[in-house]
Amino acid sequence: MSENRSRYDVIIVGAGVAGASLANLLSKKDLKILLIDSKPWHRLGDKPCGDAIGKHHFEETGIRPPSGEELDGYVKGILLYSPSEEVVLRLEGEGFEINRVMFTQRLVKEAIDRGVEFFEETNVSEPIIEKDHVVGVRANRKGQRLELRAEIVVDASGNSRSVIRRLPKDWPITEDIDPRDTNVAYREIRELNRDIEEPEFIRIYVNNKIAPGGYWWDFPKSRYSNVTNVGLGIQGGRGYGHPRDYLYKYVLSREQYRNSRILEAGGALVPTRRPLITMAWNGVIAIGDAAFTVNPVHGGGKGSAMLSALAASEAIKKAFETGDFSAKGLWLINKLYLKLYGIKQASLDIFRIFLQKLSDDDIEYGIRKRIMRESDLYETSSTGVIKRSIFEKLERVLAGLGRPSLLIKLAQVASYMDKIRGLYEEYPESPEMLKEWRERLERLYSEFYDVLR
Repeated sequence: MSENRSRYDVIIVGAGVAGASLANLLSKKDLKILLIDSKPWHRLGDKPCGDAIGKHHFEETGIRPPSGEELDGYVKGILLYSPSEEVVLRLEGEGFEINRVMFTQRLVKEAIDRGVEFFEETNVSEPIIEKDHVVGVRANRKGQRLELRAEIVVDASGNSRSVIRRLPKDWPITEDIDPRDTNVAYREIRELNRDIEEPEFIRIYVNNKIAPGGYWWDFPKSRYSNVTNVGLGIQGGRGYGHPRDYLYKYVLSREQYRNSRILEAGGALVPTRRPLITMAWNGVIAIGDAAFTVNPVHGGGKGSAMLSALAASEAIKKAFETGDFSAKGLWLINKLYLKLYGIKQASLDIFRIFLQKLSDDDIEYGIRKRIMRESDLYETSSTGVIKRSIFEKLERVLAGLGRPSLLIKLAQVASYMDKIRGLYEEYPESPEMLKEWRERLERLYSEFYDVLR
């Protein structure tokens, strides 16, 4: 068969963390797989981000943790700063600062060594649709037109969504994102003229003047004594301007960054909301940023991208066992991802919307008065649940201090987080039930927005 017309079992579009993880996981199965990416090899996985990832994600997926040159440092926890920066919460938790390009390249190389084909500098022009099923993609590779066919096409192309955005709009997998449910981020890797204290702790700063609707960060790369990833994310859809301008005006003007040297710079759009309404349809799957799998509160997406790849690998395996590549045959990805991460993600989306409506005074008050202590924040971020005991112990305190309204709002948020969790636990068993479930979800969000007014 000629190179310009080829057939595979699975085509994965995008070799970032999500696509590379899926190729790596699927390479252990007896399938003919093609992985394609628009970038050249030396830029594979090159997407600006904080570069931090929790250790537990590697334990959950079975993917080998970073080591050697892939590892830019170990993380022991997070220091969370109030808007005044006078109060700091210390959250313990193990993780890694990674060299994203080298980590991604290793995942792809392992997949290639097991038989996966890889095309670099290859751009998808359109999906091939026959009888309401995706059966492949048309692409351009260094000037050559390709027709690539497969039983399953996976969109792991990030925010470009190069496959699913070209599908029929009545397919629910094409669900678009509200710009207000995104964060626009910009970061620089900088070499400082000083050593960093406690380099194993990453720093997050919450301040609506500096980073409206988001936060700014300083993530040291502890492999080195004086290199850090410093960046800023702001809520999209609000007309706030470019995050680079905020970073330079409010952050890089500080003494600790003066006379520092830029090693790398770049920006990216980050989806920060609940998961895509369905990650599968007829012959097609979406994972990673293309499926909105980023944590809505802290914006981390590499770990959840890996989990979405794990869910996709199991759904693909089952589809080939049954020979059913329809939405129904691939539906397992939704159930698995929700169990692994998506239910918590949906619950945290409610918490994110609440946080974005708080003033700096409210946030400062909440952190200073320890409305949610370190252990409470850690549990909420890990489970998507606010413990009821928080309200029992704080009700009299807050009322006495003159801010009972904050407690009332937090209680309402906790209630809707529970409702969302309950609804996602009832996620439909088949595509036929999705429309009715989606209507229930939209009503619940509408109610929540009314409560926050």
